[in-house]
Amino acid sequence: MLKILLDPLLLPVTIALAAGLAAYVLSRASRTLCRLIALAGSAATLWAALAVVRSTAAAIQWTWTANLVKGLPLPLKVELAHTTLGMLVVVGSAGFALLISIYSFRAMAGTYWEGKFYAYLLWALAGACLVGLAGNLLVLLVGWELVTLMLFLMVNQGSGEAKAGAAKAYGVLGFADACLLLAVALLLASPGGWENLSLSAGRRNIAAVGPFAHAGYVIYLLILVAGLAKAGAVPLHTWIPAIAKDAPTPLMAYLPAALDKLLGIYLVAVLSLRMFEPTPAMGTVMMVVGGVSILAAVLMAMMQHNLKRLLSFHAVSQVGYMVLGLGTGNVVGIIGGLFHMVNNAIYKSSLFMMSGTVRRAAGSDEIEQMGGLARPLPVTFICGAIAAAAISGVPPFNGFASKWLIYQGTLQVTNHGLAVVLVAVAVFGSALTLASFVKAIYSAFLASPPKKATRAQSRPKPSESFFLAAPMVVLAAACIFLGLAPSTMINHVLGPAASAAGQEAAGQTALTASLASLEVGRDGALGLWSPTQATGLIIIGLVLGLIFAWVTAGRAQARVVRPFLAGEVPTAADDRFRVPGTHFYETVAKLPLVGPLLAHGEAGAMDLYHWSGKHGNTLVQMLRAQHTGLLSLYVAWSLVGLMTTLVYLLLTMGT
Repeated sequence: MLKILLDPLLLPVTIALAAGLAAYVLSRASRTLCRLIALAGSAATLWAALAVVRSTAAAIQWTWTANLVKGLPLPLKVELAHTTLGMLVVVGSAGFALLISIYSFRAMAGTYWEGKFYAYLLWALAGACLVGLAGNLLVLLVGWELVTLMLFLMVNQGSGEAKAGAAKAYGVLGFADACLLLAVALLLASPGGWENLSLSAGRRNIAAVGPFAHAGYVIYLLILVAGLAKAGAVPLHTWIPAIAKDAPTPLMAYLPAALDKLLGIYLVAVLSLRMFEPTPAMGTVMMVVGGVSILAAVLMAMMQHNLKRLLSFHAVSQVGYMVLGLGTGNVVGIIGGLFHMVNNAIYKSSLFMMSGTVRRAAGSDEIEQMGGLARPLPVTFICGAIAAAAISGVPPFNGFASKWLIYQGTLQVTNHGLAVVLVAVAVFGSALTLASFVKAIYSAFLASPPKKATRAQSRPKPSESFFLAAPMVVLAAACIFLGLAPSTMINHVLGPAASAAGQEAAGQTALTASLASLEVGRDGALGLWSPTQATGLIIIGLVLGLIFAWVTAGRAQARVVRPFLAGEVPTAADDRFRVPGTHFYETVAKLPLVGPLLAHGEAGAMDLYHWSGKHGNTLVQMLRAQHTGLLSLYVAWSLVGLMTTLVYLLLTMGT
């Protein structure tokens, strides 16, 4: 067993598990020691993951036979594999864990659960590494469950209604886990057994898989639902806004913002690139789900007055772009979806870190209570503005590069009418995202600070800590670098990852052949824009604008007068004439069709968790009404059930 745990391929998982155990044991003894363990453990995991990337480690597998019932042995086949796409998830998870550990030194300082938080963070990292290294679906499910459990435990460390949010998140993700487990059971019951669970056996025809007719479609949809729920696509998204308000900020910056997006979209990509060949109809369904997620979530985000909830709805909206890209089924769209998965993890994690720093300075997550923080928090302001521009698809940042690929890939689908509509929705979603972040950045940094409410005189002056600012600087730099040089990620990571996945397929399909010869970004290949020329033009425009401002400075005679306020004179302590960001876009909520839809959405109309609880309780009450206490009635129901079972068995034996 020790030899297996120390295998280079499994070493990232082993290091994260061991470091998490050490942090948990020492959680009450020394918080400082737990911080150092988290830092060293995440750094060592990242080093081990990079060592696997550089090595030529092959897949490893072993089989255990468990005799759960006498005479009925149950073989368990464990398989790990080294794939380019999987290692992207492992390296990304470890890199974000390292940044979150540094950020948490200040963000979690002094909290009662600080030591255990680091333990849960490392164990979540171990689960993510196991998902990325999984060679079959059962191993992936184990890592998947570990991440879900850590999410539940970490959300519970929050305040206010965090426990209710944790229960909701665990309920939705538990449903996703159940779907994945059912898919595993159906694949095991199919001809081929354990081989059906392999993630490297090649793409199979959906119609030829499963223990019964059309079972392959059921299996595909079950795995797809699991991936979409983990990533947070509509209508399985509501667990993210539910935990956003009261969960610890480092948790939001790591799990819903980065880790769950990587894992959820990774599973969807594995499903469509390495396990099954989706039909055009399934691709269309994915594209429609992506379009709905983009538009519905961004409209909800515009109406939020809480910064974390605003960011959480944007996290849902960005998933729509990834699903849209993967649903196209063509090279450009798939690469765009995977690239956006990476980009979203970068700028979304930075935005949640920004929200945590702003909360510490303003004393509240409510936009109404923020303002005037650009001067005391300059690094946070600049990094937040860069991340906001990136998520809005503003060139030359990374979000625009991946969205451009998705637009191009969508336009290549056969159903041109649907493609045009979805591209229009995606572009409109980017415009609304930019409008929403204009409100957020203005409210936090540029608006006049409130004169009363939570900004008490006794509150210390806002200041930036190295531990809070450094991770945001790294992520902002990544937004700029991947925007200026997107081909670095596409040609050297995503292209080979998709190509290797396609080559595992049995037979050269059109998609496989295209992936195998992929050279996106070279010689003007379709789908990739040239950032050099656009960036140069943007810089020239900025320089000319600054020169014009400098030349005309002092020459214009501006007349400054006090605004007419109906005879009233504003005082320094008067908030009546302050314009907060909450007043932005109020007219959207009053539109004839959009307004009622947003109101219903806020009330839970799109929340499957809410509807399942409501109607589930109705079913429970109906069943409870049947418990009359009469033994004869219970015996009658038992006899009816027995007779129904016997009739079914006789009919089955007859056929």
